[in-house]
Amino acid sequence: MARYSTDHKEKTRAAIVDAAAERIRSGGFDALGVASIMAEAGLTHGGFYAHFPSRDALLAAAVTRLFEKACETVDHFDRKHGEAALEKYVDFYLSPRHRDDREHGCPMPALTGDAQRAAPQVKAAFEAGLDTLAERLGRLIPPTKERAGGKKAALALYGDMVGVLSVSRTMGDAKQSGELLAGKRKAIAVYGLVQGAVSAPSSFETRLSGAPQDEG
Repeated sequence: MARYSTDHKEKTRAAIVDAAAERIRSGGFDALGVASIMAEAGLTHGGFYAHFPSRDALLAAAVTRLFEKACETVDHFDRKHGEAALEKYVDFYLSPRHRDDREHGCPMPALTGDAQRAAPQVKAAFEAGLDTLAERLGRLIPPTKERAGGKKAALALYGDMVGVLSVSRTMGDAKQSGELLAGKRKAIAVYGLVQGAVSAPSSFETRLSGAPQDEG
């Protein structure tokens, strides 16, 4: 009988969750097939139930993982850019390169509709993840005399950016799509949240896919 390390089951579960998270990032909830995810992890379909009671339980875990990665990205900007972190994050998020990187970019434009129709535990995971991300992003938005800050301001900002990114990804005219993104960056700057820089993001800053890496 094969012997496994004490953390083998935990590592296997994490691998399944990571694979599921990347699948729904680009394809939405409907793209998640239990058999194909288990095959990708080198496991049998039947072994799935040793880790999750249902497909919805896996979906909830995958959604949670995507929001964890999004928070890791905000952490990266905070560590690297300090007081300019929010400005750089907005520049990154509303960039043509991020718009085009559906495989690694923000999954929210694709998942918001799915979350509305999802099972209660999946919807709860989505709402909890969004709340955590808003709280983390809110730390980059201190209140001023002119505007509120914190989580509420971050949630409003993030909702605006997700909406614009979603629309930009549906547009067939790349130039017009880019103008939409640039216009939103300027509008955010006018509101006073950021200074409105439009520098090109680094290789890491074109995606929301995982833990911060050395950007070179």
